Amino acid sequence: MEKTRILKAYNDYLLTDIYKNCDRYRKLSDGKSADVFFNDVKARVNLEYMGIIDNKGYIKSYSVNDNSLVSNNNHSLKDLVASNGILQATTRLYAEFATSKPLITNKQELDLIKEFDFDDLLAKAMIIQSWSGKLLLKGVTQQDKFSFYTVTPKDYFPIRNEYNPKLIDGYVIYNLSKDDKTNKTLICEIYELDSIEYRAYKITENSINEVPYPFNLSENGMIIDGLGYRDTQAQGWAVVEIENIFGKSDYNDDLLANVRELVIGDTLTSQAFQKVANPLLQVPDSLIEVDTNGRSTVRLDNRVVVLSKDDKEVKQVQLETKTQEWKLHKEDIKNEVYKQLGVNDLAFGIDLGGSIASGEAKRRSLERTIATVESKRNKCITGIKNIILWGYKKLKGIDIDLQIETQDILSLSITEKMAIVVQGIQNNLMSLETAIKFLGILGKDTDEEIAKIKANVMYQEKLINIMNTLASITREEQLQVKLEELSSEIMKDLGLEVKEE
Repeated sequence: MEKTRILKAYNDYLLTDIYKNCDRYRKLSDGKSADVFFNDVKARVNLEYMGIIDNKGYIKSYSVNDNSLVSNNNHSLKDLVASNGILQATTRLYAEFATSKPLITNKQELDLIKEFDFDDLLAKAMIIQSWSGKLLLKGVTQQDKFSFYTVTPKDYFPIRNEYNPKLIDGYVIYNLSKDDKTNKTLICEIYELDSIEYRAYKITENSINEVPYPFNLSENGMIIDGLGYRDTQAQGWAVVEIENIFGKSDYNDDLLANVRELVIGDTLTSQAFQKVANPLLQVPDSLIEVDTNGRSTVRLDNRVVVLSKDDKEVKQVQLETKTQEWKLHKEDIKNEVYKQLGVNDLAFGIDLGGSIASGEAKRRSLERTIATVESKRNKCITGIKNIILWGYKKLKGIDIDLQIETQDILSLSITEKMAIVVQGIQNNLMSLETAIKFLGILGKDTDEEIAKIKANVMYQEKLINIMNTLASITREEQLQVKLEELSSEIMKDLGLEVKEE
């Protein structure tokens, strides 16, 4: 790969949204919304309460010491921010739905991967895919062992085709070290079709020069190639990229703006509750004395407030809050977040009035959520399957028949399945064997259960009625013989067999 193309791809990569926001998205996925939106909360609190927060994020508090008012800055606003974990919960929800039913695989037939936990691998890929928008699976072969791991977009960038940007000519997994303000060293693993190179470059914004690779890879079987190394045994693609729906992160700008408002609004409402919990004291004018310094004090006699007969009563005054208005506004913002993420309260398992929805009702309510999860899951499974096929081809030199099948995210209840089975059998749309397998409550041994059903008296009675009808309308000797044989078999099943002397 030409070094000029690598420099151009790197500079283009630095301008992408995923590079600029990758650390921010990761924090939100890890449930650190208070850290991400702290500066926004600080600005809004200062706007609301007239600069009560200093530049370092500490709150100005006051205390009385020796009849003087002392200012303290020992309380951090960060500890008081009301976080909101809706993004983390949604990303986890996608992964939980995708792995709610175990994947069906034939891994036990394949020695290299029989110890792999596909459900765990799928869950991790789903989470990274959601917040980052894409990820890279890097295959690793060591002697006769195969494994792979995920690489986030913070650590790799693609090299696009010069004539068709939709096509990818290569991927670069990199590690960056800054030598000074202008010079940086880019340590690269360059993956192309049937090629893997290990190179190091000194780069600035407009120049790139190759330098010796800082690690010795000869012990790992790599061959020295100029100032770097090359894997002469490379074949196929040793990396596989998995993209999210539309190739972007689920955490778009409009969504983050709404979540930010939830964090700020909850924090301000929490501060309002604290003021309500510590109401002010209202006293009549006759109790107020002004000292020589112009400060107002309240006259107390042995910690008792003494009122004149014309004075109004002493009472506490509660501040008015807008909690009800915020509650309604918060609900609107939350619904907007739900629409952008394709989820609802039912998906999170939140009680909706105590009613229990059937499998079909849940499926209709969660249709969009399920469709989103299935699209994400299919992309992840395809990527996992391709990297495993590469590993087998590299180590064994063979193409394997790897099967990774999914199950329905939501299953019908037994009652719903039974209703389908009854209608299917009555309308001649389903056989007895298919019905038993569809119910799925008898395990794998369905033949024994089918034999028991056919031996049932009611089932035999239906057969007898059918045979009587046939016997009354046919005169064919061959059919008469067949009916007599079936009659003998039924009588034998019912224990009514007559032994001939």
